[in-house]
Amino acid sequence: MKKESALLILFFLIFISGCARPELVDFDSAGEEPREIETQELIESKFTEETPETVEEEGIQEDIDNVMEEETAVAVPEQVAGENFEIFEPVLTYPGAYNGPLYGTSEQVGPVSMDSYFENLDRNGINFFIGMFGISDSPTIDTLISDQGLGEVIDAAQKHPYRIIPFFNPGIGGEEVEQYLGDELTEMYSNTLSASKNVAGEDFIRGLGEVETQEWSVRHNDGKVIELIELAKTNNINFMFHPVASKIDDVEKIVESYPDTVFLIHMYREDLTKSRAKLIKILEEHDNLYFSMDAAHILHVDERDIIYDYDSSNKILSINKFVSTYNNKEKSIIDNAVNAYKPIVDAVPDKVMWGTEIGPEYAFDPEVFDRAVKISRFVIAGFELEDQEAVGYKNALRVFGEGVKADSTIEVRDTSLWPECSESQMNNCDDSCDTPDSDFLTPEQDACFLSCLNNIKCKEVVEQDIG
Repeated sequence: MKKESALLILFFLIFISGCARPELVDFDSAGEEPREIETQELIESKFTEETPETVEEEGIQEDIDNVMEEETAVAVPEQVAGENFEIFEPVLTYPGAYNGPLYGTSEQVGPVSMDSYFENLDRNGINFFIGMFGISDSPTIDTLISDQGLGEVIDAAQKHPYRIIPFFNPGIGGEEVEQYLGDELTEMYSNTLSASKNVAGEDFIRGLGEVETQEWSVRHNDGKVIELIELAKTNNINFMFHPVASKIDDVEKIVESYPDTVFLIHMYREDLTKSRAKLIKILEEHDNLYFSMDAAHILHVDERDIIYDYDSSNKILSINKFVSTYNNKEKSIIDNAVNAYKPIVDAVPDKVMWGTEIGPEYAFDPEVFDRAVKISRFVIAGFELEDQEAVGYKNALRVFGEGVKADSTIEVRDTSLWPECSESQMNNCDDSCDTPDSDFLTPEQDACFLSCLNNIKCKEVVEQDIG
């Protein structure tokens, strides 16, 4: 009688569990339609396989406990992903390529409008992205504009909730910023971060970066660099930087010293080649380090990253040179990139992510941008089938989550209809801010200059970065 009662209890629990708990989804590794798995199916399968027809009362109770414990483990993922955002598929797909969603983890934003940028993202199935935004000085609620700084991030996040993961740097190039490295640079970051929190909320800024340590003469773990890492740690945000092969040991020392801070890195191909074995070892042994495999470095021809090599003041010429090289060398570029990145993915498939690292203005033209994503999809298809979605988007979504949702009540001035500033207007602002005839301004001069242009409601004519 006791045995029969126990069996009735067991089947009652199975019935209640199967009715009350949500269905689970089994994502096929090939990117096909998900298969729904009911919790009841899991429990019944477990019970059928492991429970003999004749057991003692204690054995029945043990099976009940084991089944319920396993049900809980399956039903609760490591991190809830896609809670607020419905993941979408790409419009552009290619036979033989990985054609699933993407999550960009190294996105240089700024050279083009965010509206046209999101058109690129939507067409290519890039659901989320970590944006490396240039934000300087101490933004305030009354100085936000839609095409620069914190205002640009807030405006875009209001229009595209849950898709942007904002990181920031002062918007100064790596070589130029080294002169401020130490207390002065740390103060720039600290003041901007504090002011941004006051405007957009405590959890809006998710990380510091890209910190261009590859351009600096100091070690990656120099005390002046550590100041920035300490700032990230104190504010419980992520840290993205660019190491070089000769200083790869510094990376290990950093991630060991800050185990509770998540670090994201990428590398030039030549540095990756020289330090790959050591990098894999560090990734294997440290849970807080992740690697971004980027399109700009996938597109590597004759020891050059052609995205940057073809940048020039003539946008049409740059586009044509890139398209011609791509069309002629697509297969060899894919093969070389798979050889470079597959050993890392095979060793640590849960630690590798994907991004574009596209910076020059011409590269945001669809002729270039779409090809950069296309070749990335073929490289991802060169990995083991079970690793493709992980690299494409699931690793990043697990670690960095969905993007921010900006407060809709924050007002950002729309600059889309503002005219470009005339030469005389630019000169007047130069004079009023005492800015030198130089390509480089101090953060204070830059803030003054931008404020001057905002007051007269015109947009700066930005010269394209060539190099």
